[in-house]
Amino acid sequence: MNSRLPLAIAALLALTACQSAAELEQKPPTWTSVYQANWQTVANCIVARSQRPLVTVTPTFSSNHAHIVVKNAAGAVLGTFDVREYRGRAATEVAYRSIYGGPTSDAGGDARDTADRCARPS
Repeated sequence: MNSRLPLAIAALLALTACQSAAELEQKPPTWTSVYQANWQTVANCIVARSQRPLVTVTPTFSSNHAHIVVKNAAGAVLGTFDVREYRGRAATEVAYRSIYGGPTSDAGGDARDTADRCARPS
């Protein structure tokens, strides 16, 4: 019985990692925050700070909104950022979705740190 547990955990992780960005968008955000900063500045900073070895970051910009997909080297989605102008003000809302957990989890802590740093004035 004990030998089946690691196999079951590996299978669960493999299934979780196979989500597409569109599938991940159907889930509630892992966290959301509102910052007093320009949305384009925050989005560009998140893209720059999310670049790491073995990680691909793909931003898509549209009017008052950016969608940023972070994938591992195998092409599996790790998380997504939705960065948008907040209610037409000089504020930005960031919503992050992680494959590792939903709103009641501690997942996405590094992503929140990245967004927090990007929203701070230089």
